[in-house]
Amino acid sequence: MAENVNTGEYRAHLDFMDLAQEQYSFGDHAYLRFAETIKDAVDPNGILSPGKQGIWPKTLREARAEA
Repeated sequence: MAENVNTGEYRAHLDFMDLAQEQYSFGDHAYLRFAETIKDAVDPNGILSPGKQGIWPKTLREARAEA
């Protein structure tokens, strides 16, 4: 639905944050890659809100990709 009106969800229940993040797929998920780069630089241990807004720390991101 959000794709049709050119807006995305900016709030989502914890269970749906990854799905909401998937709406921002422009440029092969450029925003996600940008946010992950910042997340890894600011929080290298991944302890601050892991998964919030669909942004996972590197250690959990790799584990999720394998699953």
